Amino acid sequence: MPAEHERGIIDGANRILKVLLKRPVVKNNIRAVLGNIDSDNARELARTILWEDPEIVLSLMGAVPALANVLIWFLDEVIFQVREKFPPELLREFIGAVLQDVDREAITRIRDNLSTMIQEGYFEYDPESGIKGKKK
Repeated sequence: MPAEHERGIIDGANRILKVLLKRPVVKNNIRAVLGNIDSDNARELARTILWEDPEIVLSLMGAVPALANVLIWFLDEVIFQVREKFPPELLREFIGAVLQDVDREAITRIRDNLSTMIQEGYFEYDPESGIKGKKK
């Protein structure tokens, strides 16, 4: 492992998965879990996390940059590898089928809410000065 990589939860998960993915029973269990994701309950989970213990939400919000980077870098690598290794015809069919099940109304609401938050200055940050909020 290169010296610039720190050992942490993602590194640990990677090392464990390398071992576990060699076992068919683990792969079958992963497929079963992924096949039974109950996305309809995500909003209730969000409310539970928000209102049962608001401190957890603040901790999660503090971890957003790291979580976002994990997701961004993970998707970046997956997309790169898939584009390199799978035929375009297969990808077009698969992506088309996947997109049929995506909640487009929720994506629109996320876009609109983020847009409002951006306009209200929630995400303004000047990395040079370290000043948060709208520039004057």
